[in-house]
Amino acid sequence: MDKNNNIYVKTGFGIAAFCVFMGAFTSHILKEMIEPADIVIYDTGTKYMFYHALAISFISLSHRKFHQNILDLTMLLFIVGIVFFTGSLYLLATRSIWGDESYIWLGALTPIGGVLFISAWVLLISKGFIKAGAEKSTGLIIKKKHNHRKSRSEKSLTESNNSEETIDN
Repeated sequence: MDKNNNIYVKTGFGIAAFCVFMGAFTSHILKEMIEPADIVIYDTGTKYMFYHALAISFISLSHRKFHQNILDLTMLLFIVGIVFFTGSLYLLATRSIWGDESYIWLGALTPIGGVLFISAWVLLISKGFIKAGAEKSTGLIIKKKHNHRKSRSEKSLTESNNSEETIDN
């Protein structure tokens, strides 16, 4: 596995672990500190972060199916999307704790994160997959065709034909 893809997989796993922590933090501590409507906002941020942590992990583990440059850009879009989308929702939901209700403008960052998520998914759909027969010179991995069984059966057939010829002579 390429160094970048290894980092992406670890990043995805780390973000997923963080999501579990944040979910537990919400249900055990935060629910006593903020309003139920704010809990819903906070949980939305955690859900979307978890979805994209799984996407980062899965896509990175199957990196051979994707163009590396597109994969790098997709990972960047996902990670920055998490920061904008989830980060803004976390800050919005907890603004009563840190004592300043004037930070309602943070809600404008959430759609930016959403657009980054959508952009990453559309990028994968439109340009992400490696086409069959792609050349190695482009930096793409080529699947090799294995003909082990065919070679063995052809070899056996050739040997049996040779042995029949020997018997006939």
